[in-house]
Amino acid sequence: MKPQLGDKEMLTVQEAVEHFQLSRRKFYDLLHQKGLTFLAFYYDGRRLLIRKEFEKYLDKHPKLRRRGYDGR
Repeated sequence: MKPQLGDKEMLTVQEAVEHFQLSRRKFYDLLHQKGLTFLAFYYDGRRLLIRKEFEKYLDKHPKLRRRGYDGR
């Protein structure tokens, strides 16, 4: 059985966009910044995010989420 996105410790960029209902444009712009603590490393050509660290970042930067996000 595949783990739920909320249970995974590491997320791909696409999983983060889906799970946290993010604005793709704002999120991809963000990924070009330096010093992001939630970016772990590249794996097989993909960026991986540390979910807990990214949740902390989102708490401080809620504008990254799409309008109408209901907290699910």
